[in-house]
Amino acid sequence: MSSTTPTPAPTHSSASAAGRAGVVLGTMNFGARTPARDAERLVALALERGVTRVDTANLYAGGEAERILGRTLASVAGARDRVHLASKVGAQPTGGAGRGAEGLSHARVLAAVDESLTRLRTERIDLLYLHVPDPAVPIAETLSAIAHLLERGKILAWGASNYAAWQLVELFAAAEAAGIPPPARAQQLYNALVRQLDVEYLPFAARYGLATEVYNPLAGGLLTDRHADVTADRRGSRFWKNSRYERRYWSAPLFARRAELAALAESLGVSLVTLAYRFLLARGVAGVVVGPATAAHLDAALDALTAPLDPPAMAAIDKLHTAWIGTDACYAR
Repeated sequence: MSSTTPTPAPTHSSASAAGRAGVVLGTMNFGARTPARDAERLVALALERGVTRVDTANLYAGGEAERILGRTLASVAGARDRVHLASKVGAQPTGGAGRGAEGLSHARVLAAVDESLTRLRTERIDLLYLHVPDPAVPIAETLSAIAHLLERGKILAWGASNYAAWQLVELFAAAEAAGIPPPARAQQLYNALVRQLDVEYLPFAARYGLATEVYNPLAGGLLTDRHADVTADRRGSRFWKNSRYERRYWSAPLFARRAELAALAESLGVSLVTLAYRFLLARGVAGVVVGPATAAHLDAALDALTAPLDPPAMAAIDKLHTAWIGTDACYAR
């Protein structure tokens, strides 16, 4: 990594303007919890209501989410040109187990993008995310593939998902050394329950002009009325037979925190879902990835994401958060 400070991304484009939040249609449920026919209706509804950003990944439903999305966009005249389409590669680091090794090697990134383009029935991906860091592959090797794809117009921009601030600084430096544009966007886990980005990531992103989308805005469904306590029925939800989401959210302490947020929402005269979404708007993120399983879920998100919470409501959430972690101390000052 260079010893000099990497050049921050430009901040003049709409994609990176601070505080310009928007709805991103997430497709992780497509082909899994959401059958193809219902997924097609969700895409149509999103387009009808003015959503222009769509997010997918080669991992989702083993590629089926991309197939459904590609088929749907191809069936609506002009839909592909109206949509900013993002996908991801490298969900499984090199040598990983479980879903099959993928990684971010030069060869794998190139092959994965060609596979995604075929499934998506398009000639370009507007934004390609590196899904997770791959410590087994040098950054320069991965970026050589990104440079190749940019040069050939197969991708128009690139970004990173699930990267720490320091890892993104490395990407900025490596991109500068390689003579390619820096990451245009990042995607991170963030919601009113899990706020690790507050410590240093959000200040970093503001300093570097890095637009940040956030996913899991409803904490996998915990920030809804569906799950009231840890004994609730999980069948049919994102927590059913999903160990990752169980570990992430399904615990007595988080349900206790959820109850406090629900009480605050009631005192403000809004639903817990609305509180959760509007909290994110008040944090000034560039986009909120909404992963609806039904049209009602999408409608609720779009109706909520119209205005941020006001400062007193945000202060009340911050007060709860300080009590949850037991201190306002922070190593980064």
